Amino acid sequence: MVRRTERGTRIVAAFVGSLLTIFVGYIALTRAGKSLVLASYDIPFVIHRPDTKDQLRIVYLDQLDGESLDRRPQAKLLDKLGQAGAKAVVYDLIFDQPSKDPQIDADFAAAMRRFRGVDAEGKPIPGMARHFVFLACGRENFNSTGFAGEQLVPPVDALLDAADDFGIVAVNDESYVIRKLPAGTLDEPSMIWKAASALGAQLDEKQRLQERWLNFLGPPPDEKSVPAIPNFGAKALLDRDFESSLFRDKIVVIGGKPGIVGEALGKDLFSTPFHRFQGKLPLMSGVEVQATGLANLLEGNWLTRTSHRTEVMLIVIAGLLIGAGLTFFRPFKAVLIAVALVAACGCAGYTLVGYQKIWVPWTIVSFAQVPVALVWGIAAHSYVERFFRMKISAEQEAIRAAFAKYLSPQMLDRLTREGFSTNLGGEKVQAAMMFTDLESFTDMCERVGDPERIVETLNDYFERTTGSIFDHDGVVIKYIGDAIFAAWGAPIQDPEAAIKSVRAAWKLFKSDKLMIDGLELRTRIGLHYGEVVAGNIGSTRRVDYTMIGDAVNLSARLEGINKMFDTSILMSDAVHAHLNGEFRTRKVGNFRVKGRKEAVVVYELLGPVVQESEPEWITLYHRAIDALNDNDTQKALELFSAVETGREPRGDGPSRFFIKQINAGERMPDGVFEMKEK
Repeated sequence: MVRRTERGTRIVAAFVGSLLTIFVGYIALTRAGKSLVLASYDIPFVIHRPDTKDQLRIVYLDQLDGESLDRRPQAKLLDKLGQAGAKAVVYDLIFDQPSKDPQIDADFAAAMRRFRGVDAEGKPIPGMARHFVFLACGRENFNSTGFAGEQLVPPVDALLDAADDFGIVAVNDESYVIRKLPAGTLDEPSMIWKAASALGAQLDEKQRLQERWLNFLGPPPDEKSVPAIPNFGAKALLDRDFESSLFRDKIVVIGGKPGIVGEALGKDLFSTPFHRFQGKLPLMSGVEVQATGLANLLEGNWLTRTSHRTEVMLIVIAGLLIGAGLTFFRPFKAVLIAVALVAACGCAGYTLVGYQKIWVPWTIVSFAQVPVALVWGIAAHSYVERFFRMKISAEQEAIRAAFAKYLSPQMLDRLTREGFSTNLGGEKVQAAMMFTDLESFTDMCERVGDPERIVETLNDYFERTTGSIFDHDGVVIKYIGDAIFAAWGAPIQDPEAAIKSVRAAWKLFKSDKLMIDGLELRTRIGLHYGEVVAGNIGSTRRVDYTMIGDAVNLSARLEGINKMFDTSILMSDAVHAHLNGEFRTRKVGNFRVKGRKEAVVVYELLGPVVQESEPEWITLYHRAIDALNDNDTQKALELFSAVETGREPRGDGPSRFFIKQINAGERMPDGVFEMKEK
């Protein structure tokens, strides 16, 4: 009763733990847990690097004209890049104001056309390779005559006419932490989207506003590290010659050198997932952000977040499993499991990012749900253990008192640990049963005559036989006069019940004989394995732990058959099937005991296997049984006689039995002997 109440309490604790863990996970999935959710995107980048082709270059403009970037070198820079064979140039610069000297813009526009391989009207020049130039545009808010809105800030007309196209480059992130891939607004695609489409990327305009996340190629470079995207200073390229192979067929993204103009943070410098764990890194320039996004679009290897529905399902499933599961483990094991779960979630998150280009908020499970489930599980387990310890101890003492005379000390300890119901009733179990009986015990009692001496001798015999049973994890169900009823597999289930009963039977037979007045009384044993009802059976005033069922009756019948055959240990085929070659037996025959419709195959236990080949007399006996099964009684008689003669001086009991039955004309159809008595 106490253990059932304990189990019920644990189930309630597991249910509450599941609800609590699911609730915490759901809260973390809302805006309140944004930082935790984004950690699942950030953490994999500590070690993750995507496999991206070497097709991008960054050129930083590093010369100023007053407080602005110097636009004068742009024409020469474009010409040099065109001569080197660059495929495209993408400007991360908004040329929204004309130069003070119109000739500068005119030269810049002419250089764009030369790079693109088109004339002043935009028509391709024969023999010239077709390359691309893309310009950036910004956005600004306006409030005019009571109307507020947002409008584009395009490049000046002179440059706009010379370029292939322009697109938005502004990154709308209040925290200046860049994670999402910029694809533009509802009305206007981003510059990198237009560039990637023109350069052959397989992009669907209908899905342009679908949420995409940057798959960073690496952290922002510092003085000691190699940049993920090779970068060059514009002044160095203009002042000296360089290998054209550096830019041949490359896409060049051009922008201002980080921090060269404006405030260091908020203009064109951003934090990234790398900065969350490596705070000393320099901020990432907007040029590198645009180049990274362009690489993702060209390769199609941007990251996608799982759907809200999928994430809710993950939280619910994790809550059910973790919230309930950790309440059933002791604190130390629960901590180990929790650590393993956190590690497994991290590995799964990294694998999904690295190989499936998907990120899922696994940090909710690892850093919100697992800790909550662990704390609740330890608290609930400790409470249950503390609250029920006294009650369980009382129940264990009752169990020990009830079974102290039935079980070995080792089995008794196990039973008290695992628990056992002391209520009336039983349950079906698979068990091995042993019935023993002393040969000629009644005659001995009549001859000795002294009851006290008989009891004293019998107690010594039971002490030794019980030891043999206990040594092999058996249970003494009861003593019946000079007989013992023992079992294996109940009240504690044991998959080796059958073979343990055979080992105990052999030890009992070899060492636990009864000697009185110089006369040795053999112990006869019957073994069977099958389904029985085991439990406390009786009334509210008096109960016994016992077993009931046809299997019990058959075991008792097998013990009695020993007397007919002059054998010591007989077993059913159900026990024989579990020997696994450990013991040698012989098939005695097929018998239909009184009260059973089905015949049972009976085997005699001869002892442990000490040689591979069977003795010749066993082979002859088995041939005799086969002849009997074939209804060839004459051949069977000859073979049984040969076994009986060959086993002098005592002969062979089973052979004598069948010789007697055959000579008496007893019918044994198909070798089955009908037992007329119990």
